[in-house]
Amino acid sequence: MQFNVPQFLNIEDKVIGPFTLKQFGYLAGAGGVIFLIYTAVPNLFLFILLSIPVFTFAVALAFLKINGRPFINIIISFIIYTGKPKLFIWRKK
Repeated sequence: MQFNVPQFLNIEDKVIGPFTLKQFGYLAGAGGVIFLIYTAVPNLFLFILLSIPVFTFAVALAFLKINGRPFINIIISFIIYTGKPKLFIWRKK
């Protein structure tokens, strides 16, 4: 008896168009934040100035991989590294 073995288990399913659910969530969240900026800021130049970093960060979260690792993992590792103490004291037992 032969069984079909699933392949490509580490590839996420494309749920919404060409995007995975995580990618769509990052982009939709950025769209919501940009909409809030649009409603709160009366000046168009200031709106564009504030929305460009939000959009860039969302695109980086959705698509950027560094050394095969998603950008969100890099950010989490950075936060954990900066939060831990850096003083290591060696004591001979």
